[in-house]
Amino acid sequence: MAAEPTGERVDPAATSPAATDRGGKSVQDFNSEGVLKAVRSSLALMPERDRRKLLLATGVQISLSLLDLLGIALIGLVAALAASGIGARSALPVWAERAIDLLGLGDLTVSQASVVIAFGAVFVLVLKTVLQALLARRIFRFLANRQADVSARLARDFLSRPLLFVQRWTTSEAIYALGSGVGAATVAVLGSGIIILAEISLFVVVLVTLFIVDPVITIGAIVLFGSVVLISQRVLARKGARNAAVMRGASIDTLSAVSEALQTYRETTVLHRRELYVGKYESLVGRYAQATASTAFIMEVPKFILESTLYIGVLALGVGQFLINQNLTEAAATVAVFLAAGMRVVPALLRLQGAAITVRNASVSAMPTYYLADALKDGTSDFAISEKSRDNHARDIQERIRAGHGDFFGTVAVAGVTVRYPDSPIPAVEDANVLVPQGTSLALVGSTGAGKSTLADVLIGVLEPDSGSVTVSGVSPREAIARWPGAISYVPQVVALVFGTVRENVALGLPNDVIDDELVWEALERAHVAGFLRDQREGLDTMIGERGVRLSGGQRQRLGIARALYTRPRLLVLDEATSALDAETEAAIIQTLDELEGEVTTVTVAHRLATVRRADQLLYLEHGKTRAQGTFDEVRAQVSDFDRQASLLGL
Repeated sequence: MAAEPTGERVDPAATSPAATDRGGKSVQDFNSEGVLKAVRSSLALMPERDRRKLLLATGVQISLSLLDLLGIALIGLVAALAASGIGARSALPVWAERAIDLLGLGDLTVSQASVVIAFGAVFVLVLKTVLQALLARRIFRFLANRQADVSARLARDFLSRPLLFVQRWTTSEAIYALGSGVGAATVAVLGSGIIILAEISLFVVVLVTLFIVDPVITIGAIVLFGSVVLISQRVLARKGARNAAVMRGASIDTLSAVSEALQTYRETTVLHRRELYVGKYESLVGRYAQATASTAFIMEVPKFILESTLYIGVLALGVGQFLINQNLTEAAATVAVFLAAGMRVVPALLRLQGAAITVRNASVSAMPTYYLADALKDGTSDFAISEKSRDNHARDIQERIRAGHGDFFGTVAVAGVTVRYPDSPIPAVEDANVLVPQGTSLALVGSTGAGKSTLADVLIGVLEPDSGSVTVSGVSPREAIARWPGAISYVPQVVALVFGTVRENVALGLPNDVIDDELVWEALERAHVAGFLRDQREGLDTMIGERGVRLSGGQRQRLGIARALYTRPRLLVLDEATSALDAETEAAIIQTLDELEGEVTTVTVAHRLATVRRADQLLYLEHGKTRAQGTFDEVRAQVSDFDRQASLLGL
C-alpha cells in the first residue's frame, strides 16, 4: 500500500505539536501574547469545577499577604521603640503611641513592649510562611492530580479519533504532548501563575502601606526596583524561551532518534551506520543538557541582581534619612519599615520573576499540548471510549466475549464508498460496492496501492468514507465495535507486539485477572502456535521482548492471528496476515479460516493468490476503482493480469 499515505502533516495549529519550530506559531509569537495567554490556555484544559477550586485556593493564597503587612508594621514599631531609648516613651511618634495603646501594651515599659511586639512580629511572619507553604503544597498536589486527569482525558479523546487524525502526529510528538507537555501546562504554568498572583497582591499591600509612611521614598523604590525587574525580565525571558524551545525540540527528537535506532537496528548494523545514530543522539542530549544548564543559571540571575539592588537602596535610604530627618526615632522607624518591607519584597520579587520565567518557559514546553487540545475541540470522536473504570470495562468486555456477542451477525454492506486522503488529488477508493453475507468470505485483491487496505480500514471503522456508507450487522462499524466488543477482529500485516507475556499479547489490553486462559490456548491452537509455547517452561507466562524481538516473523504473525481469534469474532478482517508465514503454516491458517466459514465472516487483503483462491467472492481493485467482482474464476476471466498470475502459480 505504498500509495496510501500513513498520515500527512497539515495545519500545524491543529496537528503537529512541534509545529512551533517546524511551521506554525513561533516561540516568539506565543510569548508575545504573555503570561495571561499561557494561563488561559492551561485553564481551558480543566473542567469548570476544577477552575473554581483553583480560584478559591488562589484567593486564600492572596489573602495571606495581609499577614505580611501586619508583620512589617510590627517591625517598624519595634524599631521606633528601640530608637526612642530604653525606658523612655516621650520621643515616640504619635502613630507608635497609638499602636501601643491599640495593642493593649500601654502599661508596659518600652523594653517590655519591644520584646512582646518583636515576638509578635516574628510569630506573624512565620505563621504566614507556614500557612503559605502548606497551602502551596495542597495546590501543587491538586495540580498534579489535575495533570493526571487532563493527560488521561486528552489520551482518551486522541485515541478515539479517526486514523487520519491520529497519524498527523508522530509517536514522539504524541507521547510528549500527552505527557511532559501536560505537566508543563498544569503544574508549571498554573502553579507559577498562582505564585505570580500571590506575590503581586503582596506588592500591592506593602506598597500602599509604604506610600502612607513616605510617598516620596516609596515612589523612588518603585522606580528603582521596577526598572531593574523589567529590564532583567525582558532579557531573561527571551533567553529562557529560547532554551525551553531547544529543550522541547531536543526531547521530542531524542525520542524519535532512539525509536528509529531500535526499529532499524538490523539495517543500521549491516550498513555500518549505528555510530551515526549514536552521534545524532549525543548531539541531541548535548543540546538538551546545555539548555538545561542555561535555564538553571537564568533562574538564579534575578537573585544576584535584586539582592545587590536591595543593599544599595537600603544604604542610600539610611544615609538620606539620618542626614535629612532631625527626628532620629522617626528616621530609624522609617528605615526599619522599608528594610523590613524590602526583606519581604525582594524574595517575593525573586519568586515573581522566577515564576514569570517558569510560565514563559513552560508555555513553550506546553505548546504541543495546547495544539493537541485545540485540535481535539474540532470535530467529533470516531467512537466513544467508555468512562467506566478500567477493571469494570475490562470485565464487561470479557463477559461479552464469553457470551458470544449476542445478536451480532457478520453481514457487511458497502455502498458507494469513496475515500480521499488529504494529500492525494485522486481517491484512494472510489465508489466501492459489495455485500458480504454472514459466514461468507471476501478477498480484496489488486496491485500495490490499489486501495485494498484503505477499504479494509473503512470496514473496521478506523477510517470514515468521504461519501457512501458501510454497515456491519446493520449499523456503522464504530457503533458495532461499541455495541459488540470483540465481535470484529483485525489482523494487520505487521503485528505490533507489546513487552509482556504471551497471555498479555493475545488478550491485548485486558488485565491478567480477567483473562480467560482457556480462550487464550484455544486461540493459540487455532493460530498454530500453541505447540511452540507448550514446549516453553513458562507457557502463557513466556515473556516476549519489546516489538516481539525474541520471536521469528512467522511466530509474531501467528500471535497476531491468535489475538484476533481470542475474542471468538463473527467478523474477521485480515490485511496480508499470512505474508510472513511459511507455506506449511499458511496452509494451516487457511485451513483454520475454512473451518470458520459459515460461522465467521472473513475479509482478506492478500497478494498471494493461494490465500484467496477459496474465497466466496473477490473484489479486484485498480487505482481505487473496482475493476472486477465475483468468484476466483470469474475475476480471472475478467482481468488478464490476474489470470496471468494464477497461471504462473499453476492455479
